[in-house]
Amino acid sequence: MTKLQEEIFAQTKKLVGQVNLIRIFFYTLISALMIIIVLSIFGILTVELVFIIIGISMLYSYLRDYSITKYSAKQMEKYYNYSLEKYDDIDLYIPLLEKSYQGYFLKRSALIIQDDILYLEAFRQKRSSKQKQVSISVKYGTKFIIDMQKIDKNNKSVTFDSTFSAEYYRFSIVYNKKALELIEKAKRGGL
Repeated sequence: MTKLQEEIFAQTKKLVGQVNLIRIFFYTLISALMIIIVLSIFGILTVELVFIIIGISMLYSYLRDYSITKYSAKQMEKYYNYSLEKYDDIDLYIPLLEKSYQGYFLKRSALIIQDDILYLEAFRQKRSSKQKQVSISVKYGTKFIIDMQKIDKNNKSVTFDSTFSAEYYRFSIVYNKKALELIEKAKRGGL
């Protein structure tokens, strides 16, 4: 693995691998309110029970967020290793992210640069661990075009608006100047 590849993985893990306090608060609030409403309808709600419900909801929300972040990091490694097996030589593998108000989430796709050519790699979701990983590759310029890219306000990511098989497709990647230069070069076919 090259130094640039390691940088991109470290930056990506930092974005998707962070426990998000806003997300934890949001899920705590929703789950606690739902339980409190149900218990108040049945008339069995007490002040002590409200505190217990909030505590359990907060613990559940934290564990949920923690497991999602660890799962994302593990999936990123699996997709990368699968791509290494599929391609003879990868110059750069860039995981794609979904950016929302709750944070960043790993998509089941990546940008791959091989021999100065850009590809979008889309991975199929496996139903079980016994099922073999499958993906489709789309070369830039055929069914995959990047229409616009914009560095986000936080300077941690870059959002791309693209067209994939005649459909609008938005994704983000980590903000890395060298990676962006390689993407631009690969879009031109190495020129």
